Amino acid sequence: MRMETRARLLDAAIGLIVASGVAAASIRGICERAGFSQGAFYSYFASKDDLLFTLVEEHMASLARKLDTLVADTRHQTAESILDTIGRSLDALSVDARHSVLMVELHLHARRNAPFRTRFEPVKVAYEAAFADVTSHLLRRTGLTPAMPSIQLARILLSQWSGSILQEVHDPSPSTQMREVFAALVRN
Repeated sequence: MRMETRARLLDAAIGLIVASGVAAASIRGICERAGFSQGAFYSYFASKDDLLFTLVEEHMASLARKLDTLVADTRHQTAESILDTIGRSLDALSVDARHSVLMVELHLHARRNAPFRTRFEPVKVAYEAAFADVTSHLLRRTGLTPAMPSIQLARILLSQWSGSILQEVHDPSPSTQMREVFAALVRN
């Protein structure tokens, strides 16, 4: 029951943040949406920022697991198949953009809130490095060469993804756009 309560609080927070932004997602609103008292909230989180940071950590950990799976799934694929697999992964993410919108909101909150940014930045940097490592690994496997350092390529790709989420780009799909950007940033 304890983990279910925590999960419901986190899910309620995601829903409110995606719908209205971080500033509008009050502890009271999160608790009401989850069906719990504020006492339940404070049993799991010291503050709203503590809950927000938990969302960041859990989302980044989930993405890291997906990157590991992507590398494993493409182990014996051709360059074209790897790009198709990446595209399908991105399409799956774009079907439910809740977590992408959540991360954009949390990035904005970090930009505006120095104490949160202090905790957020190392996690973001670690994720960017992991994404850069995966990108570099996949490029080596396909024989493609990045036109820039892998960390810079990773940041551009992540920024492009966030931009497409903000603009609600559906045609071409985010994966098509990412593939085009990726192709423009590497050399055969």
